[in-house]
Amino acid sequence: MRLKIKEIAEIQIGYQFRRKIESNPNGTHQVIQIRDFDENRNLRSEGISKVTLEQPVERYLVKKGDVLFLARGHRNFAISIKETLEETIAASYFFIIKLKNKNIHPDYLSWFIDQVPAQEYLHNLARRGSHMPVVPKTVFENMKIDVPDLDTQKKIVELHRLLEKECGLLQGLQEKSSLLVRSISLQAARKK
Repeated sequence: MRLKIKEIAEIQIGYQFRRKIESNPNGTHQVIQIRDFDENRNLRSEGISKVTLEQPVERYLVKKGDVLFLARGHRNFAISIKETLEETIAASYFFIIKLKNKNIHPDYLSWFIDQVPAQEYLHNLARRGSHMPVVPKTVFENMKIDVPDLDTQKKIVELHRLLEKECGLLQGLQEKSSLLVRSISLQAARKK
């Protein structure tokens, strides 16, 4: 079955700060920014900045099971929130996706958004600003996704996790192999 994202989720643009985000260790809320993700797009929740907000921000709160989509820039990506976050909002360059349907797994949705067909769709319809491309909310909401049954979604997600784990192990093996070859080569070069 193919459904538009707006048929399965509520989409909220992240909180719009009027000025630069000023970190305050005693702030009322945490704010997720691009810098809070590592190179593998994992959320580093321990380093999230705190800010003080005066007005109500309930609709901007990010909860476990939500999906964040980076709507600005050249490298758009989606990530599902897997941990409980206290009083945490997302900055305005993210869309906060709150699933309406329990038959859609958040990890599957983020995986699907990150796949080539979805990325090409978003890239082709993104507005080109003076600095960086922006995916309009209406374009994102109307993107169609393939929705298999929940069991199939979970299998796809698990297969993808295993692939990422394998890639990490292979990279580690390659680094150790390279280190070993360099070490042996240097030892051989130093022998008289």
